Amino acid sequence: MGGLLQYFQDHPLALPLFLVMFTAIIAVHEFGHYLTARLLGMRVLEFAFGFPPRLFAVRRGGIDYSVNALPFGGFVRILGQDDFSIEQRGAGEPGSFTSKPWWAQAIVLASGVVMNFILAIAVLTIAFAAGTPTPTGQIRVDRVAPGSPAAVAGIQPGDIVRSIDGQPVTKTGDLVNYVRVHADREVTLELERNGRPITIRAMPRAQPPEGEGPLGIVLGEVTTNEPVPLPQAFVQAVGLAGDVVQQIAELPGQLLNRAPGTQGPPPVGGPIEIFRVTAAASEFGLPTFLKLVGVISVNLGVLNIIPFPGLDGGRLFFVLLGAVLRRRISPQVEAAIHAVGFVLLLGLLVIVSVADIRRATGG
Repeated sequence: MGGLLQYFQDHPLALPLFLVMFTAIIAVHEFGHYLTARLLGMRVLEFAFGFPPRLFAVRRGGIDYSVNALPFGGFVRILGQDDFSIEQRGAGEPGSFTSKPWWAQAIVLASGVVMNFILAIAVLTIAFAAGTPTPTGQIRVDRVAPGSPAAVAGIQPGDIVRSIDGQPVTKTGDLVNYVRVHADREVTLELERNGRPITIRAMPRAQPPEGEGPLGIVLGEVTTNEPVPLPQAFVQAVGLAGDVVQQIAELPGQLLNRAPGTQGPPPVGGPIEIFRVTAAASEFGLPTFLKLVGVISVNLGVLNIIPFPGLDGGRLFFVLLGAVLRRRISPQVEAAIHAVGFVLLLGLLVIVSVADIRRATGG
């Protein structure tokens, strides 16, 4: 824990920057709910920055625009939509969430995720157009651990990895995921060294030492730092957003295939890890920081649309289920399920945060 506190002391501006960034991403997400609710005739009660207790609010058009004491995220309150309350205030009244048809409710629930992707594409396009380290599709070996399978096989720092067992390697994840699944089985790597192709065979380990992977190498992406025209920047932004979605989709499989007894925290990060990455990205300039904002916004959008109680995807599931059944699910049952889901999400947040602390302190 001392190492983490030292990190806060060494980066005094990192925490305010992290809070502003995360609150801004959440605000854009909530603005999607706010905008579509108003366009579809729902009565919005409050648009809040942060979480209570409330510091102050300005009322305009019957809506409270509030700033709260806990500067982490925000929320929108719509009449007739309170996921954790048995008695829904205003349910069924004109202008309430529940008085609108199922498709209108679905649009409002999904609009936050849509806004996350719009924000991500926008800031990523700006970042690429301004000129950020952009992957060239080449993966380089940056370091080889002594005595590792890679060292024994003759892999050297500076080698470019072209393929593994005939499968092209254009991202670090291509190689990392492949060797995890094929541990204790010989793999064939096509490399490029000083412009000349070479073939090397190696045996990834199922139980590598702590701090090392199955092969014992550290990979890096070869990048270029040239600004690109807006149309090309947009294409690259969409591509990066797609890569992030793919990585999230592959994460459950990686966790399930994690070898028993694997040392160290799992390959997922929570608020503390995001804070550390934010501090690091801010040191590389605005374009790199914008790329981080875009990646986090995509993560938030994808995770929020998962049909899990307490998330937008869980709420959307109940709306769509009611449409199929042609009747609304019992508000009492739905509220109880969302409450349980919210508690489970808090528990997961604690577990991931503990892993973040272990990662930050080297434990």
